[in-house]
Amino acid sequence: MLNVDVNETDDELQIVAELHGLTANDIDVSVEHGVLTIIAERQVNDGRGAERTIRVLSSMRLPRSVDAHRINAYFDDGVVTVTFPKHR
Repeated sequence: MLNVDVNETDDELQIVAELHGLTANDIDVSVEHGVLTIIAERQVNDGRGAERTIRVLSSMRLPRSVDAHRINAYFDDGVVTVTFPKHR
């Protein structure tokens, strides 16, 4: 499960998810039909020579007040930040 914080101002909605131990290549952020989805997936060795996949998923319906088409997402030091401006 992701540790996710949601912050809202008069101008924007910001979602911050902690994904420590992952890289930007391990993370996919998408919006479809007003739902934000963050998927983190990574291959790990189980210590016996076999690999397994660890997958973490978080989805949330976006409020109608945000412009879901103007997503701004960035990853820095284990934290992904997704920002949406609000409609004026």
